Amino acid sequence: MVFIGVGIITLCVVWALAIVICVLLIRCKGTLAYLTIVILAVASLITAALWIKFKHDQERKLELELKGDNIIYDYAVIGRTAVLVVTGTTLIVGLLSIFKFHISEYHVASRLPAWNNQY
Repeated sequence: MVFIGVGIITLCVVWALAIVICVLLIRCKGTLAYLTIVILAVASLITAALWIKFKHDQERKLELELKGDNIIYDYAVIGRTAVLVVTGTTLIVGLLSIFKFHISEYHVASRLPAWNNQY
């Protein structure tokens, strides 16, 4: 059974809000569009703080519980970190490619061709 804690839910809400706000602000003109960089930085800082804080608390609790020779090592942290790095890199590359090829695409207003309705 997988336990989903408050930290995961908080991270999902923070990143969902950050992405929605970034999509809304990227269409603005002027310096307001550059606020997306600040929002992504704040979301990244919140992510790093939650990850470090809860990981440190978990390691300390494990040290207090397991004093002696029966130490349990958590080797799954390598896999979790690898998955986090791959998904984060994919997210950043995907958002940058969407920005480069779709959002910043130059649009020119043109006239529609005249339709000759001869029915």
